[in-house]
Amino acid sequence: MNNQSTLFKSLQHEKNYMNAYESTLSLWPVPYESIYVETDYGTTHVIRSGPANGEPIILLNGFGFSATMWYPNIKTLSADYQVYAVDVMGEFNRSTVKAHFREKKDYVNWLNQLLDGLNIEQAIFIGHSNGGWHTLNFTIHMQSRVKKIVLLAPAASFTSFSKQFGIRLLAANIIRTRLVIIDFCARWFIAKENHHRVSDKLLEQFYYGIVGFGWKYKILVPSVFSDDELKKVKVPALLMIGDKEVIYKPQRAFDRAIRLIPHIKTRHITGAGHALNIENSEEVNHEVIQFLVD
Repeated sequence: MNNQSTLFKSLQHEKNYMNAYESTLSLWPVPYESIYVETDYGTTHVIRSGPANGEPIILLNGFGFSATMWYPNIKTLSADYQVYAVDVMGEFNRSTVKAHFREKKDYVNWLNQLLDGLNIEQAIFIGHSNGGWHTLNFTIHMQSRVKKIVLLAPAASFTSFSKQFGIRLLAANIIRTRLVIIDFCARWFIAKENHHRVSDKLLEQFYYGIVGFGWKYKILVPSVFSDDELKKVKVPALLMIGDKEVIYKPQRAFDRAIRLIPHIKTRHITGAGHALNIENSEEVNHEVIQFLVD
């Protein structure tokens, strides 16, 4: 385990979080290897699964949930692909950040260096929420290294956040009780009937990250991309959003995506909120594989 002591508020906070991370990682249903890649922005932790000769897939997590959030998807994805689940830099996870992310290009530079360190020339990118924003951002600026993209409820990107999203995230970061962080914030993202589908281990990990991380280095809040930026996306793309999404109105995102990226494929995921890859993993996994083999 990389030493993140300078990033957490205390050694005990770090220990609590890393124990919770390990607990969530116990849900990983296939063999994996933890690897660390050095970049100018710090050391990136990656969970690698799948055949060594498989086409590479890069998974970029939603804010606060780390690479462990892909536990319901990894078995399907890694059957034929070599999958790299990345702990996105600057957030609470096993990556160790040492530099600020001040502009969009910083994230592009980081991912470029990560691909170089993994000896990957071009990859499929799949991103959830904040990871979806990173996927679009990298594609807009570095399309030659991207084969296909899958966007799962990308944060902002196509349309602005709802006011309720901002209120709940702010409350979780100010009040910082288990009730507010898990029930008022984290479970709000999940459709009520699907609460049982999202492991408590992952929610505990989110809780310990919120209360224990020191936020020493600056990161960017996901923004809405301009028309000109989105028109640059030429690679095959799939956009999926749960029909019970709460961070914005799904149809607004679909409409703008289709208008500016005409070749993009769009899918409503039935009965799912923001954590669609977990809430309805069967449908998400099926749609992703169909898109990749087409």
